[in-house]
Amino acid sequence: MKPLSVNEMSAYLRSRPVQSEQEEMYPHRLWEPAKRAALVILWGLLIYPQLDPDLRQQKRTYSIHVSQLINLFGDALGLDGEDAWPATLRLLARHDYIRIKGETITPGTGLFVAVDAAKMYKMFRSSVLSRDIFQRRFGT
Repeated sequence: MKPLSVNEMSAYLRSRPVQSEQEEMYPHRLWEPAKRAALVILWGLLIYPQLDPDLRQQKRTYSIHVSQLINLFGDALGLDGEDAWPATLRLLARHDYIRIKGETITPGTGLFVAVDAAKMYKMFRSSVLSRDIFQRRFGT
């Protein structure tokens, strides 16, 4: 599987018109592609494991440390160095896509509905790379 571009990643975000206040319901639609791709990456790390039958059996809460996230994906999004990540994480937390306690990131309610799970699940489930990352990280 070839790596996805930032624009391809952001295409997996849910953006169907729901009502006139769509910008309030889905503020990520107005964000730049790198911030939208950060949402997709966080969905894959924090939500996908709860949907995967093999990973779900472990019944654990998924989280990631801020430094792990920056180490794994800092350069991939094209953000300007490590200084851009704290601002992006604050933005995501302000809209309840994520919750940050200390240096630990957990999913917020917005992250569950922001991404089109039906599309993303198929891609993640079939991706050897994503399964390998989870196996190495969580020892499954």
